[in-house]
Amino acid sequence: MDFEPVFVGNDLKLIESLVYNPDLEAGYDHIKACLGWEDEVIDGLTPEGYQNLCDLWIARSFIHRKLPFSSHRLDPLYFGDFWERALKQGFSWPGFKRLTLTEKDQVFYDKMRVETADFLA
Repeated sequence: MDFEPVFVGNDLKLIESLVYNPDLEAGYDHIKACLGWEDEVIDGLTPEGYQNLCDLWIARSFIHRKLPFSSHRLDPLYFGDFWERALKQGFSWPGFKRLTLTEKDQVFYDKMRVETADFLA
C-alpha cells in the first residue's frame, strides 16, 4: 500500500462486520456536529480505531453540508486526506451508503445544527 490505512487488524474486521440497515433513523452528535446511525459503530474498536471512525463521521459531515474539506478552520487538509485514504483502502462501512441525505434526514440535520449553533460557536 502506498498510503496509511484507516483501519487495520481487528478494527478493520469489526468495521467490515457492520451491516447497512436503511430503516434506521439518524442520531446527532452534538460534540462532532454530525449525523450517525446505529449500524455505523461497533463495540471493541481500539482507541485509534474509534478515533478514526469519529473522523469518518466528521469528514462525511462536510459532504452532508456541501462544504469542501478545505473549509475546516484548524486543519484544512486533514479531513480531505483522511476521506481519500478511507476510499482508497476500500473497506465496507455502512456510512459510505449515506453520502446523500434523505429529505427527512436533511431536515433533522439542519434543525439540530441550528439548535446547537450557540454551543459550537
